[in-house]
This record gives sequence, C-alpha cells and structure tokens, in this order.
Amino acid sequence: RMSMLCAMYVAQGLPWGFMLNTVVSFITDTDETISATQIGRLTAMILYPWTFKLVWAPLIDSATIRSMGRRRPWIIGAQLMMAISLLMLIAMGDITKNIVLLGWMFFLHNCFASLQDVATDALAVDILPPQEQGRVNGLMWASKLLGKGIGTAAGGWIIKHYGFPEA
Repeated sequence: RMSMLCAMYVAQGLPWGFMLNTVVSFITDTDETISATQIGRLTAMILYPWTFKLVWAPLIDSATIRSMGRRRPWIIGAQLMMAISLLMLIAMGDITKNIVLLGWMFFLHNCFASLQDVATDALAVDILPPQEQGRVNGLMWASKLLGKGIGTAAGGWIIKHYGFPEA
C-alpha cells in the first residue's frame, strides 16, 4: 500500500520538476526575447491547477463508480489524462517559442496531477490506519520531492545532450 501511494507521488513529481524547474530555466537561458512577465505567467500556469484541490475533494467524495471502488476511478482517470497530456506535449515537438501554448499544456497536465493528488490522499486516509497516516504522508511527500529532483535533473541532462523535444 505504501509503495503504491509513494509511486503515485513520484508520478506527480517527475513532470512537475521538469516543468517548473528545467523548462523554465531552459527558456530563460536560451531565449532573450522572453520577458520576466512571460516566465512568471508560465510559472503561474504550472501552479494554478494546484489551487483546484479545494474543488476536487468534494467532487471525489460525492461521485464514484461503485464497482471500481471509491477512489480508483479518479486515480486511474487522472493518471490516464496525465499521460495523454504529456503525449500531446511530446507530439508538439519544441514549443518553447510558443510560451502561451506551452503554459496551457502545462496547465492541463497539472489539472489532472492535482486531481490525482487529492484522490491519492483520500485513498491513503481510506486504507491506512490512523497511526500510520502521518508517517506514510511524510514518505509520500518525500517521494514527490524525489520525483521533482529526478524530473529536474534528468530533464536538464536530456535537454543539454539531445534537445527539448526529446526531453
């Protein structure tokens, strides 16, 4: 149970680290025409969806597919849409010159990542005994940070050696 929960947090952290750290740094370093305001907007587009967690929680608690369990449909759906949004981004190639489209793609992905985050947290509360919840939550957060670090470092290495579309 704990490893599954932590794996879902790594899945959130990998693209988040890549988007928030690697891509923003890459664009800032390689394109002098991009203003600080545009970089700020891109960063905001990455972070805004995480404010939707307040909306996701009551939705997840009130709507479910009973045959799949209370949280599973939300987690599977969010993971699927996270993957599809990343595949769409890959299909677009190097869109770093189109900062608005890039921002919207990151926004879309993080809407699903924040949904997955809330559903995973709800699942943890459902399946873990109260005395384990604090420890496992700490491990889940550490897993997300690990994912962010790997996403940042690996993404930066791939961009440097192979280019943005490959990353």
